[in-house]
Amino acid sequence: MTKPTESELEILQLLWELGPSTVRQVNERLNDPAASPRSSRRSAASPREVGYTTTLKLMQIMYEKGLVTREE
Repeated sequence: MTKPTESELEILQLLWELGPSTVRQVNERLNDPAASPRSSRRSAASPREVGYTTTLKLMQIMYEKGLVTREE
């Protein structure tokens, strides 16, 4: 199994916290500075917003790697 990237670990942390979630739910949490695990690493002056399609692609790659499962 391939080792998860930093971005994948961030998503995995959210999934462990939230349980089964949609891509939209994960994306919303990634963009919520109060809820995101990376909030402590982000500068308040320049928050980074993650696009929905970026989150979708990351989660598709994670599925291919066997890091997550999905229900269609």
